[in-house]
Amino acid sequence: MIHPFKALLFIATFACCASAQAVDVGAAKALSKSNTCGKCHDEGKDATTFKKIADKYRNDAQAEAKLIKHLTSNPQVTFLDGSKDEHKTVRTVPAGDEAQLKNLIQWVLSH
Repeated sequence: MIHPFKALLFIATFACCASAQAVDVGAAKALSKSNTCGKCHDEGKDATTFKKIADKYRNDAQAEAKLIKHLTSNPQVTFLDGSKDEHKTVRTVPAGDEAQLKNLIQWVLSH
């Protein structure tokens, strides 16, 4: 017979791991590259780095929802030099594929 504490530990571990979303790093990098995200977000470029984005949203339960909105609604963004422009919508194939967007976001948040 399994000890109740061990059973509870197993259930808690399974629940934790099951809720964690595995990131397909290759797919995220490919989507980032095809949308030229690195043109602005890589180190020393025009916009906030992926690491700083991850740091900003690290403890935000709404991070994914906020970033999906950001990547799909063309918000006005301010570059490091103070200039402003519309953020490009991330294009997926098929168009609007939320799973691809979520994978990209989780990859960015993993930095």
